[in-house]
Amino acid sequence: MSSTTQDLHNAISKELGSFIASKSSTFACGGRVPIFGVGTDDTSNALSSSPVALRWDSPEVSSGISKLIFPVDAFNDEHKAGLIKLVQDCQPASFGYKGEDIIDESYRKATKLDSSAFSSDFCPYKLGIIDTIAQVLLPNANSRLGTSGVKAELYKLNIYGAPSGLFKAHVDTPRSGTQFGSLVVSLPCHHKGGQLVVRHAGHVMTFDWGITGSNSGLGGIQWAAFYSDCEHEVLEVIEGYRITLTYNLYYSPGVGDLAGNSPAMDIKQLPLFNKVKAALDDPAFLAEGGHLGVYCQHAYAHSTEEGAKALPGVLKGADMAVYSVFKALGLKMSVRPIFDLGNFYDDDDDYYGSSDGEEEDDHSIKQTGSFILNSCGGVCVTEVGGGEESNEEILQAASGRWLKVNWLTDPSAFSEISFVHLTYGNEAGISQVYSHAALVVTVPATSVRQGVNLLNAAG
Repeated sequence: MSSTTQDLHNAISKELGSFIASKSSTFACGGRVPIFGVGTDDTSNALSSSPVALRWDSPEVSSGISKLIFPVDAFNDEHKAGLIKLVQDCQPASFGYKGEDIIDESYRKATKLDSSAFSSDFCPYKLGIIDTIAQVLLPNANSRLGTSGVKAELYKLNIYGAPSGLFKAHVDTPRSGTQFGSLVVSLPCHHKGGQLVVRHAGHVMTFDWGITGSNSGLGGIQWAAFYSDCEHEVLEVIEGYRITLTYNLYYSPGVGDLAGNSPAMDIKQLPLFNKVKAALDDPAFLAEGGHLGVYCQHAYAHSTEEGAKALPGVLKGADMAVYSVFKALGLKMSVRPIFDLGNFYDDDDDYYGSSDGEEEDDHSIKQTGSFILNSCGGVCVTEVGGGEESNEEILQAASGRWLKVNWLTDPSAFSEISFVHLTYGNEAGISQVYSHAALVVTVPATSVRQGVNLLNAAG
């Protein structure tokens, strides 16, 4: 490998590693759920929603309650009448400033209904949105098996209308100590503009739910979720009405099992996706193929049978984002235990190779590679090591192999006992080897990536 190619490889790996390790890598997520029978004849979609019914208190009608079904076609006279009625029944939306509720249309021009004044049959739980948020955004799950979840509490309905509907950049104040974020759901209604822009630690994500190119804005329910400490704004609406439901997100006991299988989420909206895709598109990146490794940032019970069965489904936060991105790009990957051999080799010759006839390439792998177990689950206990066996002979009992891995992150503080063997000294004893859970990704050579159009599915 030339020095130029090596420099490029190192630069890309460093960029990917820094991005993955950063907590900002998954500060927001979003997606789209199609509405059955609207804009598509595809009945095979595993995830779709029925049209959404909205009912609200309306003092000017005899029943006291008005109703509107989404999608709303603003060019249909009947739909338009219901839409105008909804707009008229809303109240000006305020914003918090120094403990007070302020109404200032130069800063926020919108209307709202409080949750006590309306109801909807839209359910973010049923559509898998809350489970997706739990695994992508929920930081530091309390359980090693990932059993912390999310409670979504409906907060308000907001309408930003043309002309000049907007909300300038701001940061929300959490309503309790357990709130960690917000969910905004766009109900399908004709509009242009009104993009939701979310910023965190120098990264930006933009969610455009209006009419853009082939997107009519009517064929699906679109959503975005983000952490409470993210700055966000609603850009000016230049046509129509942008109607959203806002939910406060709280920590809550729950279970998830969505890694790599979350149809409610658009993987391409994760900032990490474009970083990885750009690297794979570069012919100089791992031109001969190889392996990328990402140490898990959260703790998992990977050395127990129960924990192994739960993986990769219980991956959380950045771990799930990494898994989902690489899978979406068509790469083979697995969660594997990586031995921590820092205290295993007392004799340098045993690690760097003695002159006992082993191949030079094997020595090179041992010096720069990692010892990876074939699978998660269960602690391996062996009687090997009580005699004069070499360290390599001891490792052979652990059902693993040496592999050259290009690591994008450093090991986390989370490790578990994975291997127990005998030791030989003045008296018999036992020794333990710990392992870290990691995602190991197989990257094909450039010729294979280009030949089979690996990234075709990614658009």
